[in-house]
Amino acid sequence: MVLHEVSKDFPLISKVNYLSTASIGLIPIPVIETVKNFIYELAQEGTLFLNEDREYRIYDDLRKEGAKLLGCDEEDIAVFNSVTEALNCIAWSLELKEGKIISTDIEFPTVTYPWLRIARKENIKVKFVNAKNWYISLEDLLNEIDENTKVVVLSHVEYLTGQRHDIKKIVKRAHEVDALVIVDGVQAAGYIPLNVKELNVDVYITGSYKWLVAPFGAAIAYISKNLYSRLEPMFVGWRSKEYMWDLNPLELSYSSTARKFEYSTSSYSVKIGLAESIKYLRRIGIEKIYKHNMKLTDIAVEELNSIKYVNLVTPLNRDERGSIVTIKIERVDPFKIVDKFRNLNRPIELTIRQNMIRISPHIYNTEEDILHFINSLRKFLNFI
Repeated sequence: MVLHEVSKDFPLISKVNYLSTASIGLIPIPVIETVKNFIYELAQEGTLFLNEDREYRIYDDLRKEGAKLLGCDEEDIAVFNSVTEALNCIAWSLELKEGKIISTDIEFPTVTYPWLRIARKENIKVKFVNAKNWYISLEDLLNEIDENTKVVVLSHVEYLTGQRHDIKKIVKRAHEVDALVIVDGVQAAGYIPLNVKELNVDVYITGSYKWLVAPFGAAIAYISKNLYSRLEPMFVGWRSKEYMWDLNPLELSYSSTARKFEYSTSSYSVKIGLAESIKYLRRIGIEKIYKHNMKLTDIAVEELNSIKYVNLVTPLNRDERGSIVTIKIERVDPFKIVDKFRNLNRPIELTIRQNMIRISPHIYNTEEDILHFINSLRKFLNFI
């Protein structure tokens, strides 16, 4: 599959310039059809369709595709309903009693809230590395990591600014003091080529409904064998066992793989949808998608950086950013821009975060989409 062919799978693109994948990604028709077919057959046939063996193996395809996406072994993948659920399950399973957790002050709340909650109960200090002009200095972050550090937890790509952290260097420093590194990859997986073994992270989590162009309600987590083999899950259920149909209520034991963190019946259809979406993206090629997305953000950064009243928040250096470009505009209410752009002949869909405008192009966007946004912004600002 080549990129110029994907537009047929995203009908909205012919009518709307959709630049909001960092909020919600559009789902390609083949993935929608796969999910619809599963729901229909299950609703019509019950256990004739979803027998015990198939239910036992329902996540196998997602683990297989997740392992290919993240660059790890299938047994290192656990399936969850959301990034929030995964992060909480792992955070509480660590059973930390003391020490320091390091994050940043511009993180998405999902990344920091579990640790703040744990700190209310235990002798844990959560230290936030402060951003300077919305930028997190790698040096500041590394300097904060010391012998008292237990966990460094942060996003691979920041949701607000698009800044991409140097995970390898952070892991290297953290592991020197026996600290864990847990990464929220929800704004990275799906367009950034990943190999979690090379990154050497302890945990890498990502979710379905943004860059992985799948339905809400699914997430996958890579958990290193060294970590999952020594942790006892905080939340357990019938799926936690090696063979879930054992159904022995008198004895609790766990799967020998990261599956031990899977505990509940859930919306199976969206898990199947996520597996299908990963296949879809891999057929295109993650490296190809990365080059495409970064070319679009290169154009956006260059053009936006030259417009009066526009202050670029996203790093100029392409090695320090993902497929997110965020701007602050002087003297203008950003909501007025969004409202105006939604009423153009070809509407432009943007996102506002922290009173800033964020665009996030993906596989269904083109250079023309970026220039459409840039030219529309120039015309708007010429009237102020």
